[in-house]
Amino acid sequence: MKRFIFLSIALLIAVVASAQSINETKPLRLGPDGYVHYDHEIRLTVGASPIDHLEYGWAIWEPNSELIHPDDFLYNGAYKNSCGYALSYMYSPRKWLSFGLYVGYTGWWQSQFTNSTSQLHSTNFEHHIMFVPTVRFSYLNRRNVRLYSSVGIGYGLCLERTKDSNGALTQSYKSAFVPVQFTPIGVSVGRRLYGFAELTVGSMANLSAGIGFRF
Repeated sequence: MKRFIFLSIALLIAVVASAQSINETKPLRLGPDGYVHYDHEIRLTVGASPIDHLEYGWAIWEPNSELIHPDDFLYNGAYKNSCGYALSYMYSPRKWLSFGLYVGYTGWWQSQFTNSTSQLHSTNFEHHIMFVPTVRFSYLNRRNVRLYSSVGIGYGLCLERTKDSNGALTQSYKSAFVPVQFTPIGVSVGRRLYGFAELTVGSMANLSAGIGFRF
């Protein structure tokens, strides 16, 4: 997860740096109320409480091993998740329309304990990597404030690993799922470099915020 975050930040910085040099000679497209239209944008998003598709049985499982111990002998600990992280690119042919791609990550983990001794038996880790084409509709465009909605559906890959109490790998799974992300309302504040917050429901987050750069 840390590698994904660092790579995303490095890529965002590289794109922003190149975009600044490109746009030094690009004419501005002005609109009413001081609105300036930019064709492209890059975003780095952090989100909270993503939906786990595997929890609701949306995944297509391809197991390569069998459980060694019956579930009757074990009980599950708390089901936890990391935040959702995404790097995205959007193209805006019109001021009210944008479309592009989100590349996202979420992590999940849960431990199992023995009924008799309550000792740690194993821990299950899930890494969800998502590629989500997205369409966004902007219905308020001002100099420094924009309101919008968006929807996206794509392809997701889950890599699941189970390790015993000593950290040794005991199981390995791969599964495919369909990530969906719907944002009924989002707001961005700023012009080229801006911050944003979104009320959203989906595979990457149920509430998100981040920074972006238009060029």
